[in-house]
Amino acid sequence: MKKSFETKMVVDGKNVPLNNFVQETIGNIMAGFLKSLKWTESEPQIIEVKIKRLKTTADVDAHVYP
Repeated sequence: MKKSFETKMVVDGKNVPLNNFVQETIGNIMAGFLKSLKWTESEPQIIEVKIKRLKTTADVDAHVYP
């Protein structure tokens, strides 16, 4: 297996151990999302994603940027 990404996941302040396969999978998914959005023409070197669970669910239009 060739490694292209070093991926780190932190949940509620605790590091989640990720094996090489999971690191590559997450890295490729995020890079693929950015590529499909045509957000950048060059390959990004660092991708940071922060996900926060909402206290209550909200009805939104999935195609509108918040």
